[in-house]
Amino acid sequence: MHIHVSGIEYSEKGEKRHLELEESDFKFRELVQAFSDFNIQGMVICESPNLEVDALKLRNEYEKVKRH
Repeated sequence: MHIHVSGIEYSEKGEKRHLELEESDFKFRELVQAFSDFNIQGMVICESPNLEVDALKLRNEYEKVKRH
């Protein structure tokens, strides 16, 4: 699987801008859990405005889920 991930702020006309994961209502922890539950493999591209921090956050969440 190849996906792009980011929190998103919406306007009346649709997507307005990307948000950092913690600033958004995106349930990224649940997404990471689903990746683990269904053994999904592939590439996740982080499109957050603070992509280094959020990419590490996603990776760390995934590693935490895989340990349990």
